[in-house]
Amino acid sequence: MKTGVRPGLARREFLRSGGALAAGLAGTAWAQDSAGGADGEIVIGQSCQLSGPLAALTTEVRQGASLYFDHVNASGGVRGRKIRVVAIDDAYDPKKAAENTKKLIDEDKVLALFQYAGTPPALAALPIAEERGVPFIAPFTGSDGLRQPGSRYVFNIKAGYAAELDATVKQLASVGISRIAAVYLNNPFGTGGLASVEKSVQVHKVTLAVKAPLEVDGSKMADAVATVAKESPQAIIVISAGKPSVDFVDAYLNAGHRSTFYMLSVISNSQLVKALGERARGVVVSQVVPSPWNQSMPISREFQTLAKAKGITEYTFSQMEGFISARFLVEALQRAGAKPTRAGLVQAMESMKNLNLGGYPVELSATQHSSGKFVDLLMMGRDGRFTK
Repeated sequence: MKTGVRPGLARREFLRSGGALAAGLAGTAWAQDSAGGADGEIVIGQSCQLSGPLAALTTEVRQGASLYFDHVNASGGVRGRKIRVVAIDDAYDPKKAAENTKKLIDEDKVLALFQYAGTPPALAALPIAEERGVPFIAPFTGSDGLRQPGSRYVFNIKAGYAAELDATVKQLASVGISRIAAVYLNNPFGTGGLASVEKSVQVHKVTLAVKAPLEVDGSKMADAVATVAKESPQAIIVISAGKPSVDFVDAYLNAGHRSTFYMLSVISNSQLVKALGERARGVVVSQVVPSPWNQSMPISREFQTLAKAKGITEYTFSQMEGFISARFLVEALQRAGAKPTRAGLVQAMESMKNLNLGGYPVELSATQHSSGKFVDLLMMGRDGRFTK
């Protein structure tokens, strides 16, 4: 998949940018057109981190999605239309994400918004998408704020952070760990996750001995380490994504402290190993998609086949999430008809009451826009691979 970016951004992205005709909110004159794309293409919009501390993680997600989009386009596209993704950098800045969203809708005329990366950018974009009637599909975040029953246009196909964190706390309680710490990114993503942990510890009778914020830019890291280390917790839940997560573990260990670290699915196994080396062994990460190494599940085997064809030999769960999300979007586009509209795409996703994506189930309806119950806790092993 080639990627389009705004002028001045890095050219190493996967899709070329460009405008296209789009459908919009039903009931307005400009919203009655047939699709987000001229004849021969379907244009999808994405605001994500092409720069900044979370860029490496976003790259993995987009790489996974590109594998499937490239495959579909090489096979003739969706009902003869090629998929083109317009990607714009927001550097994890909610204000930029909102600006990008308006541009994608008003100028690029996208059919839908896909895989926005990060909670703050996604939450900033969602009201705009809802107001304009633009489908907001498979955001790369597990925030509860994007899983509200009243959201007409947002669709999720994976378990949220609340489910991941509850599974983590339940596991800790089951093995006799009773005093834990929570370090959290100091933004809506982190504070939302912290609130989930605070609920779960009450249910599972675990003591949250200490909590400490992490800054997105990595500042005040020493303060966070000192605050947590003072309480000597048996385990530390890291409610963060990308580089800040790894940096905290690195700083904590370098300061001479020891604990067991539990992380969310928005941490890259590749980043963990590259940054921590052998010290990554024993880190536990919750996962919300099947293993990309799984040989028994059809969608994992399909991922492996397409990845190998592109020369990709290092797999990550983030790539797998991007791949599954792209597979889901293509299925929705197929169901939306030869000339898809935004309203038609919404109806197509609401028709997925019992969809099986190569062993990965999706259950959506007009009253249920969030699917996904799969949560697995895996530990980083000696060889840099996850184990049960």
